[in-house]
Amino acid sequence: MSTTLITETNLEMSPRSKARAAGGLWWLCIVAGIVGFVAGAPLIVANDATATAASILAKESLFRLGFAADLISGLSYVGVTAFIYCVLKPVSRSLSLLGAFFGLAGVAIGGASWVIHLVPLLLLHGDQYLTAFTTSQLQAMSLAALKLQMQVFPIGMVFFGIQCISIGYLVARSTFLPRILGILLAIGGTCYVIASFANFLTPSLGPRLVPFMMPVALVGEGLLGLWLLVKGVNAERWKEQAGVALTTS
Repeated sequence: MSTTLITETNLEMSPRSKARAAGGLWWLCIVAGIVGFVAGAPLIVANDATATAASILAKESLFRLGFAADLISGLSYVGVTAFIYCVLKPVSRSLSLLGAFFGLAGVAIGGASWVIHLVPLLLLHGDQYLTAFTTSQLQAMSLAALKLQMQVFPIGMVFFGIQCISIGYLVARSTFLPRILGILLAIGGTCYVIASFANFLTPSLGPRLVPFMMPVALVGEGLLGLWLLVKGVNAERWKEQAGVALTTS
């Protein structure tokens, strides 16, 4: 074996290391997402632009924390998508690639909604070029921006849900991860999709489903992420399945 080949082999992360990286980033994504929701959601007063504006300006640092947490959540999920693709591609390279596409598309759409999150700060600080608008108009536009964010985010969740379903299927088909974790993740992904479509089709029903659907989805993500972080994958079985995939490709 040449020196170059030995060096490349040593530098390459093992399947277990990639799995643990995916699990750690997945949990960072979950925790940061929860922090972002807890920090930002209480500041929004439904259908009251004046109260919402006053709340944001009074607790601006908390509002900014919500944006930062959402940004960390999205960036960490990019890492999850990359590592989980590497871990699961021996099961099906094409389906793993498709799942990665949906994951990155979801992050891109989520990123657009997080940018909208900053619009109220731009409007409410009352810079000189905004004097053409009255205070009530700026407050109304700020609340409209936040409502737009809440409409855009579920679109990204549809893509996340489809990715979770595909990942769950691949985990269930793999020989190196517990099948039950894949089933739970696929159920969770289905909950994301149902809750998001319910929000579009029946706005009065959608918000009522979220408290029931989201915990189910988080259980699937949380358990798989925890297993990957603590246990990783069965390296021998991973290599066996990768070898089979290589010979049949």
